[in-house]
Amino acid sequence: MCMKKLAYRLTDIYISAMLLVFPLWTGFDGYANITAWKFRLYAALTLLWAAAVTIAAIAGRARVRLPLPFALCLGLYLLWAGVCCLASPFELTPMGWQYNGLAPLALYALTALGCAAFGVMRERYVYLLSVSVTLCCALALIQLTGANPFGLYPEGLNYYDSGVWYSGSFLGTLGNTNLLGAFLCLASPLIGFYAVEKGGKRLWLLIPAVLGVVTIALSKSEAGLVGAAAGVFVGIPYYVYKRGRGRAAVIVLAAECALGLAALAAVYFLAPASGTLHELSELLHGRVDGSFGSHRVAIWGEALRLFGERPLLGGGPGSFGLRSTLEFSRYVSESGLTMHTRADNAHCELLTALTELGVPGALLWLGLWAAALAAGFRRHGALALALLSYLAQSFFGIGSCFVLPLVYMLLGLAAAEPAGGERKRAGRGRLTLRAFCGKIGRGGENDDGR
Repeated sequence: MCMKKLAYRLTDIYISAMLLVFPLWTGFDGYANITAWKFRLYAALTLLWAAAVTIAAIAGRARVRLPLPFALCLGLYLLWAGVCCLASPFELTPMGWQYNGLAPLALYALTALGCAAFGVMRERYVYLLSVSVTLCCALALIQLTGANPFGLYPEGLNYYDSGVWYSGSFLGTLGNTNLLGAFLCLASPLIGFYAVEKGGKRLWLLIPAVLGVVTIALSKSEAGLVGAAAGVFVGIPYYVYKRGRGRAAVIVLAAECALGLAALAAVYFLAPASGTLHELSELLHGRVDGSFGSHRVAIWGEALRLFGERPLLGGGPGSFGLRSTLEFSRYVSESGLTMHTRADNAHCELLTALTELGVPGALLWLGLWAAALAAGFRRHGALALALLSYLAQSFFGIGSCFVLPLVYMLLGLAAAEPAGGERKRAGRGRLTLRAFCGKIGRGGENDDGR
C-alpha cells in the first residue's frame, strides 16, 4: 500500500474503532470511573491515529483538502477557545471540569478535521454502529429487569436504586441515562434513515434503530426523545422532497406543524397534575418554576447569570463547574441519605458555549454546525438528520466526552462528502477546497491519491 493510500486506510480503521469499540467500552471500574476510562480510550486512539496519519501524509506527499467553511469555523472556534483560556481569571486545567477543557476540545477538533480531510462516509460504518447500538441497548434492557451484568453497579445495587442509594441514573455502556439518550438519538436516526434511503434492501437496520428509540423511552431520557422527535419531524418532509415532490413535502410539513399545535393545545387544556406534561402546561400558561425539567430551568438561569458576568470572553473552556454556585439537595427517607447535586454543566451546549467562550465562541459553534449540516443535507441525508437530532437534543443535554468524540467525527464526515457527482469516485470522493472555490482541474489523479 502506498503512503498516500495509507492515510485514508488509517482513518477508516480509526472511524471503525470509534463506532464499534468506543461506545461499548466501560473500563474496569464499572460506572464508578467510566468517564475517565472513556476519555482515555478516545485520547489514545485519536493521538495514535493522528500521529500515524501525519507521518503517512507527509511521506506520501498527500494533498490535504479540507471543506473551507467547516474548517474555518472549527479552526477559529478552537483558536478563540485558546484565547478565552488565556484570558480566564479562573484556575483552569487543560482537561477542565469532567474532561471539558481546552485539551479535550482540541482533540475533538483534531478528530473533525482529520475525518474531513481523510474520511469518507461508508455503508460499513452504519453496520458497525448498528452492532454497538444493539449490544448497548441489550445490556440496558437486561439492567431494567434489576440485573447487574458485568458488575457495572456497585455490589448489591441495581438500576432501581437510583436516587435512593446513589445519585444519577445509569444504564447501558454509556452510563448516565442522559448521555445514553444523547448517543442513541445520534445513532438511531442515522441507522433508521439509512434504511429508508436503501428502500427494502436494508430493512433489517430498522431493528437496532427502533431498539434505540425504545431504550431512550424506557430510560426516560427526555432530551433524547426531543432529539429523536426532531429527526423524524424534519426527516419525513425531507425525503418526500428528495423524491421530487416539493408540493407534497410542504403539505406534510404543514400537517406536522398542525399536529404539533394540536398537541400543545391538548397539553395546555388537558395536562395531568404532575410530570413533564404538567410542567410544559405550566410553561404554556406563563408559570415558570426553577424545578421544571429536572431543575433545568434553574440551571439555565444560572448559566445566563454567568454569561452576563463575562459576555465576550466567557470564563474559559471547562469553567462552568468552577463558577457555578447553584446546588440542590434532597432527603431520601428510604435510605436516610441526603443527596447533594451541584450544577456543574449548563445542560444546554449553546449556553455552555456562551458562558465559557462568550458570544464569539457561541457564534462559531453555531457556524461549524451550520456548515456541516448544509454539506450533509446536500450529500448524505441520513447523516445530516442524525446530526440534526443530536443538535436538538444538545439544547437540553450535556456535551460530554462520552458522545462528543462521535459527534465531531460525524460532523467531519458530513463536511467531507462530495457534492453530487462533482468529485465522486465510486462513492469515495470528497468535498475539497478546490471544489469549493471552483473546478480548476483534476491534476491527473484521484482526490485521495488512490
